[in-house]
Amino acid sequence: MVVDHHTFTAFNIFGDFIPYNSFFMPMFVFISGYFNKVDKTTKLGAYTLKKLKTLLLPYFGISIAVLGIQWLLDLIKTGEMPSYPGGYIGYMLENVITVGTPYAMVTPMWFVITLFATLMFYAVIKKLLSKLRIWNSFVMLAIFTCAHLYVVYQAQHMEDLVYPGDTNFFLLPLKILFFLPFLELGIVYRDYLEKGHTAMPGGAKIGLMFGLLLLNMVRTICLPMPYDVAFDNIDDLSGFTSPYIVTPLVSSLVGILFWLTFVELVGKPVYESRFVNFMSCNTFWIMGLHIAFFNIFNLILLLINDNITELLYFDAEYFRETEWYYWEISPGIKIAYVLIGILGPLGCKWVFDRIKQCIFRGKVKSVTD
Repeated sequence: MVVDHHTFTAFNIFGDFIPYNSFFMPMFVFISGYFNKVDKTTKLGAYTLKKLKTLLLPYFGISIAVLGIQWLLDLIKTGEMPSYPGGYIGYMLENVITVGTPYAMVTPMWFVITLFATLMFYAVIKKLLSKLRIWNSFVMLAIFTCAHLYVVYQAQHMEDLVYPGDTNFFLLPLKILFFLPFLELGIVYRDYLEKGHTAMPGGAKIGLMFGLLLLNMVRTICLPMPYDVAFDNIDDLSGFTSPYIVTPLVSSLVGILFWLTFVELVGKPVYESRFVNFMSCNTFWIMGLHIAFFNIFNLILLLINDNITELLYFDAEYFRETEWYYWEISPGIKIAYVLIGILGPLGCKWVFDRIKQCIFRGKVKSVTD
């Protein structure tokens, strides 16, 4: 869905009724909550090292790799390297700790920094309160929900705030508070709601999905603009267009429950699919590399356009100015971008795994010899 959203919706799966940007970032945090096992016995040092290894290390590894790709593409596209006031390193570091992403071609990776910070904040709070024996998931869910609503209110009135220059260091703490209820909600669902939800008859699940679609239909009618049910640009908290602070929360709950129910109905036949499981285990690579592969594809088109034959409707000048261009020759071309954005990163991961296996076998052979 993220890749589809970034190609301006080739498939738009139920997107006219439940827009992607009305739930999928909160749902990622919900999934993290579902698998979260932090309690009073958790060793924060070991937990931190684990999250550094599984989140920040891949984040910086992929970011550095894509940085090389972006520099090369910029050099080919424009004949010069980009420059930034204060130096490129300073620019990247400031972006990492504010909006969460160092440069345009890895924009989707902003979520990793936010997820890491949210998980660490949650782990510290839960361990402390659990040791004091005052942790209650439902009470904390209510507190986190109030914090979430406060963030949405602040985001809607950001133009009234005074910033120190253009550096918005308050963004990360606010994003943590925005996502906390979804982390706790994943735990509440796992511990208290999942059995009942899973046990629902198929007809009831279909009825629930229909009811959620109907609810969103009514909401789009009542809101000033239909797309107000969605919220863009969470990386800098600038996309809350609805006048109501509860809109992002309600939209997220509708989308999460709808897709949980959908998967309960149709997911079982593909649970054992090797490709589906390979993709689900490597979504990090898709998130980090799909924009780069869009641009590699566009660069090939640019070289064809400049050196072989002029491509109909290919805007070479616009592509030279942005990483968010796609060839608008027909709606069907979006499908090619989606496939490239998914299969390209997965192909890289497959090659990476083969290289690791060869290195490991070489080390084992040298030891045994």
